[in-house]
Amino acid sequence: MSATNTPATATPAGYTLFHARGCCSTLILIQLRVFGIPHEAIQLSLNETRNRVDSPELRRLLAANPLAQFPTLITPDGSVMTETAAIVLYLNDRHGHQTPWGTSTLTPGQLASFYRWLVFLPANVFSTVTHMEYPARFVTIPVDSPVDSDLIHGWVKEAGKKRRADAWLILEEHLGKMTKREEAKPFLLGTEHPNMLDIYVTLLAHWSPHPRYTWLAENCPTIIENCKKTIATSAVVRDTFEENGCDAFMGKASHSKKLDEIP
Repeated sequence: MSATNTPATATPAGYTLFHARGCCSTLILIQLRVFGIPHEAIQLSLNETRNRVDSPELRRLLAANPLAQFPTLITPDGSVMTETAAIVLYLNDRHGHQTPWGTSTLTPGQLASFYRWLVFLPANVFSTVTHMEYPARFVTIPVDSPVDSDLIHGWVKEAGKKRRADAWLILEEHLGKMTKREEAKPFLLGTEHPNMLDIYVTLLAHWSPHPRYTWLAENCPTIIENCKKTIATSAVVRDTFEENGCDAFMGKASHSKKLDEIP
């Protein structure tokens, strides 16, 4: 987790979120909405941002964060924050006390689990996205290597897939125990109401075609059931997921069609 204190241009609306459809900034957009926090969401295209296609929005993002990451958040005092878990924790500390989505009602044990798994997710689940999408970042292949670069990159991808599967199984084992206790409530930490951990897990579960959703359903039934319940809890959560193309766990035929197109 990281944050910088470089002053940036604050918005009269409060917070400014730089957001790309379907990216990790979706989680922060949901948090701002369910917490009822005044904000401005600046929409950018992920592909155009990667290719540095010039626009007023991209110039604003680069001025705040030269890495052009999603999410990037500017706080009302002009501080710039990056890293999804850091932003979730900051907004929870600042604004979570008056909302059921916050952590103020958690027991000490539940709060410890909230911190642990909130950081576990980007470190061990989301990190595998880069292994599978950008394998060249993780290995330097000599120009005279007798092994084809595509083959080597394929090995990196396969390692990422295995690491992701292992991480999901760890989550299923530990969080599943919490929901199955006799006195436990329906959500991942044994709570009556979902919190940002439930939403984060639901978002990351959308990005698991490798292993596919069928793998998650077969191996992580508690996680899958929680994703469905979390989305069903709030129209704001459901609508934000849907507008960002994350419509798994909604029983939609359109999403099944997307799965058929996954290589």
